[in-house]
Amino acid sequence: MTDHRKRPLTALYLALTLAALTPATGGAKSFSSSRPSSATKTFAFGASSRPGYFNSVPRNNYAPSLLKNYAGGAFKSNRSSVSTKFGKSYNSTLEQQYSRQTAQKSFEGFQKAFPAEKPRHFPEADLQKYRSRYADNGIYQQATHDQDAWGTRERYYRSQPPVIVNGGSDTFGMLSGLFLYKLLNNPASAGEYAYNHQNDADYLKWRAEADRLAKDNADLKAQLAKLDSAKNSQGGAAPNPNWLPNGVPAAAVMSDTALKASQADFKVCVGSEGGPYYKVAQKDMLPELIQWVNLNPIITKGTPEIMAKLASGDCDAGFIQGDSRFNNQQLDVVFKPFLEAGHLACNAATHAKTIGDMADKTLWIPQNSGSRMTWDRFVELNPVYSKVTVKNAVNYEDAILKAVQGNDCLFYMAAPHAAAIDRLIDRKELKLLAIDDVALLKGGVYKARTLSSSDYSQAIQSSLLSDNYVPTVTTPATFVISMAWKNTHPDLAAKIALKLSDLEKQITRDVKQ
Repeated sequence: MTDHRKRPLTALYLALTLAALTPATGGAKSFSSSRPSSATKTFAFGASSRPGYFNSVPRNNYAPSLLKNYAGGAFKSNRSSVSTKFGKSYNSTLEQQYSRQTAQKSFEGFQKAFPAEKPRHFPEADLQKYRSRYADNGIYQQATHDQDAWGTRERYYRSQPPVIVNGGSDTFGMLSGLFLYKLLNNPASAGEYAYNHQNDADYLKWRAEADRLAKDNADLKAQLAKLDSAKNSQGGAAPNPNWLPNGVPAAAVMSDTALKASQADFKVCVGSEGGPYYKVAQKDMLPELIQWVNLNPIITKGTPEIMAKLASGDCDAGFIQGDSRFNNQQLDVVFKPFLEAGHLACNAATHAKTIGDMADKTLWIPQNSGSRMTWDRFVELNPVYSKVTVKNAVNYEDAILKAVQGNDCLFYMAAPHAAAIDRLIDRKELKLLAIDDVALLKGGVYKARTLSSSDYSQAIQSSLLSDNYVPTVTTPATFVISMAWKNTHPDLAAKIALKLSDLEKQITRDVKQ
């Protein structure tokens, strides 16, 4: 019979034996602590299969007491142009059909129809269409001055839950169907709105739909009759196309797309789609900032191009390498959420082991890339590296091919575990060299760190019972915002800075650091 009491002692003995056989590592920190091999890592590039789209997930934390305004039922998504909706005020015949559903299911259905707490991301082209069409609209202009338009709309509908009409549309150009149908609950205001907006093509589209639905909806028909009576009593004053009922903010009147179009653009320069800058902007930043700005990631070839676009105004903010030089009167540092490490890889057949063995080697780096900027900084710190022959690669894939096919090397800067290049460089035909020159640490721009064979299982050979480590240097990825954009939108800039500060730990985890 097995004595289970011996198991803890056996496990302890094995652990101590392995610890004794494992070489100690000190000094620089490693990127590999408590992480699985990079070969098992996958990356999420966004919540939508359509490029340029991101469907944010609303928290939907409305109080159950709001159910008194809702008849219950099954719903289609309110993202479609025409949603199936049920409203107690105008669809009493539908109540019996759905009364058997539980309160929880009814509440879930209500949440789907209720205005989203956060908007979805619209392509820039769609927003531009709305901007060009409604630029001179007074109500639209009011919304552009609201720095928290989406929050304003949410707060309004929390206190004034919308009326939901079966078959009613969400959007009529700039106008919200939820608002227009709800307005019928106040015939006087509905009539005054109809009078003042009688020449509004979007409003007339809503009225045409309402008349069509009223043919099969006696409650709705009665409300429209009250509206018409109130409208006809307005007298002969000139219509005011900017009129809104007292207490109704412009944000509550507008459709999702129009409201998003009224918000400021925030063009964020990133690197390639396979790099961590793009992933962080798309996965972490966009869904958190979407209620305030239209965040549009701008793909670039790296830090030098990002710096140029920030200077020209083509980008409002962006990620740059921590070894970049810039004017702090033009750019403001918001945060530094993760580290980027130097990767010096050579053909596995070469005898070179460290950066000091590179004098007779050919080094391939993409032209005008952040990696080339870093190598030039290395040359400044230690001029001996000027003897290395540096050639321009088309891209990093081309640099890898050159190193694999010849007795050459390549260099790149990236966050370990987070860049697509990691999966390409970790191959048996290449080996990572040590970047162990203390001269590179002068001035504090770079810090010593190590790369581990647990993350680069083929490019760094491991021992039988332990990982091996290759020294390197790191610099922080730095998110900067243009002072020109910050000065134009000081309130938004402050909101964004605080939110990104709150996200810093999450972003660090997302890039596996």
